[in-house]
Amino acid sequence: MKPFPGDQQARERFAAELHRNFSVVAAAGTGKTAAIAARIAKIAQADAERIRRGEPPEALPCLVVVTFTNRAADEMQQRARQQIFERRPPLEVVAAFNQAFFGTIHSFCAKLLAQHGHYLGLPSRLEVVGDDQQLWNDFVQETASIGESLSPENRRKLFRHVALRELLELARLRPLPFFPEQDDSPYPRAIDIHPAITYRGSGDRIKRDKERLQKWKELLESSSDFVPLIEPTSGATGFGERWEGTFRKLNRWLSDCALKVAAEIQAKYRQFRVERGVVTFDDQIAFALQLIENRETISRIRARNYIVILDEAQDTDPQQFDILTEITRPPAAEGRWIETQNDPPGPGRFCMVGDFQQSIYGTRADLKHYQRVHRALVASDAGEELKFSVTFRLDREQIDFVNKCFPSILTGCDGQVTFIPLEAHPETLPGQVIRLDVAAGQLPADASEIQKARAEAAQLARWIKETNLENFRARSWDQVAILSPRRRWLGLIANALRAEQIDSQIHSEIDLKGDSPAHAWFTALLTIMTQPWSSFEIVGVLREVFGISDHDLATFAHEKGGRFQIQYETQGSDVVSKTLNLLAAIHAKILDKPLFTAVARMAEVTQLRER
Repeated sequence: MKPFPGDQQARERFAAELHRNFSVVAAAGTGKTAAIAARIAKIAQADAERIRRGEPPEALPCLVVVTFTNRAADEMQQRARQQIFERRPPLEVVAAFNQAFFGTIHSFCAKLLAQHGHYLGLPSRLEVVGDDQQLWNDFVQETASIGESLSPENRRKLFRHVALRELLELARLRPLPFFPEQDDSPYPRAIDIHPAITYRGSGDRIKRDKERLQKWKELLESSSDFVPLIEPTSGATGFGERWEGTFRKLNRWLSDCALKVAAEIQAKYRQFRVERGVVTFDDQIAFALQLIENRETISRIRARNYIVILDEAQDTDPQQFDILTEITRPPAAEGRWIETQNDPPGPGRFCMVGDFQQSIYGTRADLKHYQRVHRALVASDAGEELKFSVTFRLDREQIDFVNKCFPSILTGCDGQVTFIPLEAHPETLPGQVIRLDVAAGQLPADASEIQKARAEAAQLARWIKETNLENFRARSWDQVAILSPRRRWLGLIANALRAEQIDSQIHSEIDLKGDSPAHAWFTALLTIMTQPWSSFEIVGVLREVFGISDHDLATFAHEKGGRFQIQYETQGSDVVSKTLNLLAAIHAKILDKPLFTAVARMAEVTQLRER
């Protein structure tokens, strides 16, 4: 008899307790897909019993399985179908299973719009477009007025500081499904430049910045139609703080007004698209949100008694969570459940499987919202948390390594999640790490990178052949994977394996420019020069371009309380602080330079070509 994994009870409960709403916390490799397929099979089994009693199936036709990709949905559907068919169910169960929905959140929203979109005045057929650039250009050319969501006075003040092009770019790049609920607040009464002007720090850049600030104030008090905001070129922390304080109220007011106008632009553009029978993926979410806001349509949707299983919950944003939770609540429920905490999703109507530790692709706000939904679901009468901690992907040595390293990284502090230790499956082997020293052989000292890679590939292939499958603990070569840091090396390795009569497949055929440091590093540097506050991008540059270790980055962030930014000078003599100051100096120096000059200077100072 095979031993059971340590979390077997949690897995069995998730599959069998169909009248509970579970939030499953499951790390990568813990068998989430198999667990969801097992729950679906149990749902089908319950419907089969109803059919045998002469009753119609009631769960499978209402099942909604939402995955992150269509490929994942296909795999989930196939696994569930296989488990269901193994039990040889009645044909009615097969027919009911074919009515279940498997797909992405956008596909499900498209289904809702097809059924209920007429309540919003939408046409019966809508074409989804991925690239709407030409449509956007037509909209911009045909739009006569922008800023009607503001009072005439605030509209005039906003356009005095912000170019129309910037507002259009904000509306184009940032999804805002609904109008932000900011008041039409009055323009700041006064801009006090005195604290920045009286700053005692010395230096040519500080002196020039003071002169620029004085001229800006004079321009503000003049009758000039356009007074754009200015940024300091000095990296001095104290001066930067005073500069920021000078513009704080104005920046907040501009941000509120700009977001309001951006939302207005998006609403107009959405209507422009609908009139032409076209929607984007963001539109599908936005219109679905309007459906759940409408009392009549949400009642009709809830009457269908949907049963939602959400996979990869950590990749779900707040609006998508709203759609999936609201449709599973009682018909008469009012308000947003996440706000009111009343009338939660019905028993067994909403389950989600995700991993807080994998919340790396969205924003911190999305992670916090996911945690909020998790807590609310667990606190409800029919809700409960389950944890899958047994991983099927790693051997014991790898699991021990992960459990040793990650608790100091995922500490639960500063908005980070807490690490959940992994467990090994009872049948998992210890595993091993072997270092293969590659000899230079007959290669000349000035051998090219390709020559070296070809020689390494030949030695690696010979070693793999000599080691043989038994020592790899593999039954066939398709259980052996070779990972390469460069895509172009894969062909060399495949040729070397073929010479040793070992068949192989390359699973990375697409040549992405982003895979090359010549493109990726250059793009990353340009990004932080335009977004000097973007800590995520800056950390990437420090690691990839400058080769700073994770240990040094973690020490700077946690022990020294450092902030990854290049707007101002960073105090400290460590390698992270020095590199940040180098980047800050580049940012300040190229701020007012022509694009080509700025880019050339950036590449020169960072020694990008040499790197």
